[in-house]
Amino acid sequence: MNFKKQSAGLISPGTGTLALLLPYIPAVIWASIILVLTLLPPQALPKVPDWSLISINSLAHLFVFLIWSFLILFGYYRSKSNLVTRNINSIIITLLLAVSYGALIELLQGLMRLGRQPDIADIYFNTIGAVLGIIFFYLVKKYFKI
Repeated sequence: MNFKKQSAGLISPGTGTLALLLPYIPAVIWASIILVLTLLPPQALPKVPDWSLISINSLAHLFVFLIWSFLILFGYYRSKSNLVTRNINSIIITLLLAVSYGALIELLQGLMRLGRQPDIADIYFNTIGAVLGIIFFYLVKKYFKI
């Protein structure tokens, strides 16, 4: 499949938009999973016990956003794109995406009336998870030389 640049917009695989987006596919898939799970009616979710210090729900928010921010940064790192520098900008963009996506999910939970209630604490735990995911990414990158 060798396409040369033409006026019709066909571009060579490896240099075009598709090549820039491929590294982000895991993050997009994970974001879709987050959206589906967080918008399910509560009756569709398994019952979990509440701990006195922190709830399983809060830990789940932290965990899924930790993974998502890791996948976003991994996509940045793999993209080899000049569009996003691999320094503080990628960290800021990842945090902004996580906070915005978490807030959007909470807004949708309130608007969709599926039995879910928006909760500001979820946004806090999403943000904490994103920060931990960023730290985890840089630790993995450092120790495994990815």
